[in-house]
Amino acid sequence: MSVFDDLRNGQSYDIRNEDYQREVHGEIDRCDHICWEISQTDPADKDKLVALENELMGGQMKDGTFFTPPMNIDCASNVHVGKNVYANHHLTMMSLGTITIEDGVMMGLVLACLRSTTNRKIFGWSRPARSHLRKMLG
Repeated sequence: MSVFDDLRNGQSYDIRNEDYQREVHGEIDRCDHICWEISQTDPADKDKLVALENELMGGQMKDGTFFTPPMNIDCASNVHVGKNVYANHHLTMMSLGTITIEDGVMMGLVLACLRSTTNRKIFGWSRPARSHLRKMLG
């Protein structure tokens, strides 16, 4: 089992733990770099943007799904995206605890999907919660 699996199952982690540092910080570094590459890409080069977003999101940017740069997603491997999802500029996701975005969700400017990830009583421990974004009807 991975650290991410343990966290999804409600386990707390000391953020100084060697496995936590390797897995979580490795994913954050990977995502930071790809988000930087996306922000440096000409907005008119949609093919390159989609390719970079697919690299970031594990091939989920298809079926009408697109995030308009710039964006910051710290653990993209923990984000599950449906079909026809759109995010406007300045999307921020702190996704250590997993974020699920259903089909048809449209997110406006400067949206932040954040979950508390640090136990306030015992600093240095992480126990994130899951987030689930649903399409609003009406």
